Amino acid sequence: MLLFRKLRVTCKDTTPLISELMDHNLPLGKRIRLKFHLAMCQVCGFYQKQLQVIQALARKLGKEEASTQQQAVLSGPAKAKLKESLNQSS
Repeated sequence: MLLFRKLRVTCKDTTPLISELMDHNLPLGKRIRLKFHLAMCQVCGFYQKQLQVIQALARKLGKEEASTQQQAVLSGPAKAKLKESLNQSS
C-alpha cells in the first residue's frame, strides 16, 4: 500500500512531468511515477501525444525557416543598391 501511495500522481502533477520529459530525461523516480500514471490515465496520454505533435511541428517549422533564411541572400549589386538607398535617406 505504501508503494502505491508513492506512485500515485494526479493529472495536475503529471502534466509538468510530461513537459519536462519533452526537454530532457527525468530521474528514475519521476519516470516511474509518470509511466504508472500514463498507464492508468488516457487523458494524460492524449496530452503527451499532443505535445509530441506540437514539438515535431515546431522542429519542422524551424528547419524550414532556416532553409529559407539560407536561400535569402542578396547579390552583390542588390546589396550595393540597398546600401546606397539607405545612405541617401539618412
